[in-house]
Amino acid sequence: SLFASTHPPDLFSVSSGCFDLYRSKHRTFEFALEYKFHLQCLKPPNRFLQFRPLVGVMATAKGSSYGYLGINFDFLFKNHLLFAPGFAAGYFFPGKGKNLGYPIEFRTGVEIAWQFSDWRRLGFHFYHLSNAGIGRRNPGEESFVLFYDIPVLFSFY
Repeated sequence: SLFASTHPPDLFSVSSGCFDLYRSKHRTFEFALEYKFHLQCLKPPNRFLQFRPLVGVMATAKGSSYGYLGINFDFLFKNHLLFAPGFAAGYFFPGKGKNLGYPIEFRTGVEIAWQFSDWRRLGFHFYHLSNAGIGRRNPGEESFVLFYDIPVLFSFY
């Protein structure tokens, strides 16, 4: 059974929360879907660190969207408490929302979550999205979202 497995599964993630948390002018609702792949970095029984490449798409209530690829570095404490810094890069379309100054945008952030015994996760993700100065303008934005990860019963690879 998947849930008895010692190898963590891939995860399908659903999240929603606040886009541009610190600036009320552009603050809006965001929703995202992600697929987090599993790569075992350290062999069991030491599962403290896991690499999780990811692919995702985010949209806001103002019509902005962001498609991205990235990686999370999952640090798991006591088999349940997750601390996961991560990085992603992708294409941002502003729609009727905030113009971030350039279509290529980089996301840096951290997830803090509780991992249940059946690999499900519930937590918060705080991240910064910006073009890192490659555009003439670089206003950036910060998001704070609640996410729920669901273990995937099959694998694409």
